[in-house]
Amino acid sequence: MKLQQLLSTLGLSLLVMCSSFAHAEWDWKADLESPVTTDAKWILLSGTVLTIGTAALHKSTFADWETWQEQNKPLGESSKYGDALGQLLPNGVYVVGQLIGGYYGLPKGYYRAWMMFEASAYAGIVTTVLKYAIREPRPYDYSVRNSFPSGHSTTAFAFAGIIAAEHGWYWGVPAMAMATFVGYSRINDNEHRVHDVVAGATVGLSCAYGIYYAHAPEREKFAKNLMLVPQAMDGGGTGVAALWTY
Repeated sequence: MKLQQLLSTLGLSLLVMCSSFAHAEWDWKADLESPVTTDAKWILLSGTVLTIGTAALHKSTFADWETWQEQNKPLGESSKYGDALGQLLPNGVYVVGQLIGGYYGLPKGYYRAWMMFEASAYAGIVTTVLKYAIREPRPYDYSVRNSFPSGHSTTAFAFAGIIAAEHGWYWGVPAMAMATFVGYSRINDNEHRVHDVVAGATVGLSCAYGIYYAHAPEREKFAKNLMLVPQAMDGGGTGVAALWTY
């Protein structure tokens, strides 16, 4: 793990641990199992099938394309942004922003920060275990055996999954596009093969949606406690006030 990624992970941990006291209903075991115990299992299943398929077809279908990417570098200098975005940068920015929002009274601030942290952390744990259990060689150096799955793709798609689930597809589509760019940049830079990226995306999305589905009761609580009240404004006109009880 690169120093930048390690520092980002530690920073995320310290920041969100400060908010964990407000998260009384956390069940780490249920959350860790959520990719297989919730409807996220369909993402996991379809992603696993796609990963196996792309791995089986690697030599016949994808190897020459990957070689062309490595030789021609179609992303040029922009691939460095894919590298940065895959190192928990958007995840960390989101967590910090939601923590600040929660501090200033945003109803779902702490909750959303925790969702992003859990999805990123659990996806990272699963990917790390797989990397050192499978020990697939990197395409650029066969002595480096931690290629499968792609960690950058995992964290990018964990981010995109939470954004899409929590904020809808208006924000989810750009987030998914960013995650796809991150995954493609790893192939462009000869860091990973296609099936590494597909596997990373599968882990990230499965963890994100698993956490989201596992915490459905909390979202219902927020919906019940949030009320929109019509309000007369000084000087004429009307407005709407949001009231949240907790």
